Amino acid sequence: MADGSQHTPDPRGSGVAAVVALVVAAVLVLVPLTTAPADAERAAVRDSAGTRGRTAQELVDEAAAAYAASRLRVEGLSAQAERLNDAADVAESTAAALGDEVADEKGGALHALGDFFSGGQSDVDRAAEAASNAEDVRRLADLVQGVLDDAIARAEEDRQRWETAQARLERVEATWSAGQVVDSAIRRSQPPSGYAAADPAQRRRDRQALRSWERYLHQVARAGVVPPAARDLLDPEHLAPGLEQVRVAGFRPVRGVAAARLPDGRPVTVLPAEAVRAVSDAFHRLGLAEVPGGIDPTTYACGGLVANTWGTITLPAGAGDQLSDLPPVPRRVVQVGDLVVLGSSRAGLGETGVYVGPGLAIVADPTTGTAGVRRVDDHALLAIRRPSLLKDRSWSPSGENVDPPAYGVCGGDSDAEGSAGDGPFVLPVAPGSYTLSAGFGSAGELWSSGEHTGQDFAAPIGTPVVAAGPGVVTIQHPSWAGNLVRVDHGGGVETLYAHLSRVDVTDGQSVVAGQQVGAVGSRGNTTGPHLHFEVRLDGVPVDPVQVLEVPEAPRPSYPNGEMPGDALCAATPDGAQQLRCDAAVAYRLMGAAFERDNGETLCITDSYRSRAGQEDAHVRKPTITAQPGTSVHGLGLAVDLCGGIETFSGSEHAWMVDHGPTYGWIHPSWAAAGGSRPEPWHFEYEG
Repeated sequence: MADGSQHTPDPRGSGVAAVVALVVAAVLVLVPLTTAPADAERAAVRDSAGTRGRTAQELVDEAAAAYAASRLRVEGLSAQAERLNDAADVAESTAAALGDEVADEKGGALHALGDFFSGGQSDVDRAAEAASNAEDVRRLADLVQGVLDDAIARAEEDRQRWETAQARLERVEATWSAGQVVDSAIRRSQPPSGYAAADPAQRRRDRQALRSWERYLHQVARAGVVPPAARDLLDPEHLAPGLEQVRVAGFRPVRGVAAARLPDGRPVTVLPAEAVRAVSDAFHRLGLAEVPGGIDPTTYACGGLVANTWGTITLPAGAGDQLSDLPPVPRRVVQVGDLVVLGSSRAGLGETGVYVGPGLAIVADPTTGTAGVRRVDDHALLAIRRPSLLKDRSWSPSGENVDPPAYGVCGGDSDAEGSAGDGPFVLPVAPGSYTLSAGFGSAGELWSSGEHTGQDFAAPIGTPVVAAGPGVVTIQHPSWAGNLVRVDHGGGVETLYAHLSRVDVTDGQSVVAGQQVGAVGSRGNTTGPHLHFEVRLDGVPVDPVQVLEVPEAPRPSYPNGEMPGDALCAATPDGAQQLRCDAAVAYRLMGAAFERDNGETLCITDSYRSRAGQEDAHVRKPTITAQPGTSVHGLGLAVDLCGGIETFSGSEHAWMVDHGPTYGWIHPSWAAAGGSRPEPWHFEYEG
């Protein structure tokens, strides 16, 4: 120094050097420990994931251990990085202070030069050394920070690997649990031992529906979903994790069901546990020789089957109450397990069944009580009900009650005012309330055409008059009839009700069989109160007594193949095919429904055969025709059909088998695929 005093080493320089030495030692130790060993451990975990025989739990444990080790390394490196950053801050602060002293305008520079001339380490040297040490410390701190960042990234990879293994374990456990539930449901759904329907078509439907149900259950198991309770699916906005809303175009989220994802990402519908049990129980009842509990077969078909299968949720016992009291759902969102209410405007209230879709339901026969899978087309449905929604406390049947039809197989007689009989139409007035008067074809000056075109039912004024069948009303007031109601039944079939004292329907109104349309009167051209009733085919009047089942005028019988012309009616508009009049009207009505459902005209090749016609057919087709004089064709009660109906596999044939009986047309057992003489095209009228 210029003043000759002894120079003392600056402790700040030695402190920086000590920090540098500490950092170098730490880095030499830490860097190797955070590279090769971590990579080796992760590689071991990856290898173990592909090892055959390794359990999902073992993979989870190994991934968890690797993640724990990664976290420890990150914690150690974080502490070292923090210490290095602190040391770097100290070194940089020291270097900055020395630099400030050297640059001090009040003598700092001269003091530094004095040290230089005296031969000792100058302040400039110490400042330069401190700056260099600070750079070294900062560089090492950055190096350790880089190692730390890499360790954090690798720890995140280990965490994700652990979570993936954990999710896989949870899926394995869920799939196992779902598999147990599904196996139980499949065992429960097996039909009774030795069951086999007598009808081959019925057997096919039963088998196909059961296989479809089992495939669905296996999908649920693959999705790893245990069917939840009905209450857990009531609110689509609040579903359990792993479940999604079910949506159908044009509808809000569907209530009462959910969706899950298969491993390949495809959705599968999730039914409530109660519905799964109900469907399985319904399959178990297929073909039971005896109705469970000794229930009357009609009672079993009219609500008993469904009420018993949905044993975990108490349902109304009767079809009418099930229709009116259960939560409704739109037809477009029908789901397996839903309750289907069958029927039509013509047949009234029918049976109820368990929907096993698509277009199929398990329904009991009202005569035998035997349950089977039946095709259910939309026009044969009165309504869809979802029993699982009964647990929704926010739903109330008030304001949504439906008055079930008071007629049909499950609703009693067609109407208290009429009789259904065995023909295609019901009587327009109740038995015992009328006397037959002028009949069809009677000659006289009272009628403008010279002969009577209908059947008169003489009865007191005010006697109820009902529609003979379902159709659309037209109201007219011609002078001869006074008040006239016309009902168009479709298929070229129309009925007329004349001389009414009162009209109880409106123009354009749809009516059902047995619905009151007015009351007997004496309006128009009459000699006393009566109902003038007509049946017309394509506008041509036919004898109503040949169409109705009139107790006072039983239909005459004729030798096979010898029916007179006035006992036959046109089954087709061109008159080329003819049948007994009641069968012809029923065929027309069935043809209208067939065209509505299939978009094409019902195709027919043969109908009534005279004795000569039978002999000719037997010469041409001896192996498939009956002996002349024994054919049902000779009674005007059989048809041979085409247009797809002539093959057992055709959808048109299936339509006829399922819907023909509604109109009295059946496919006889001998003509079925497994019958003694299979003829898919042959159908007979039984009324």
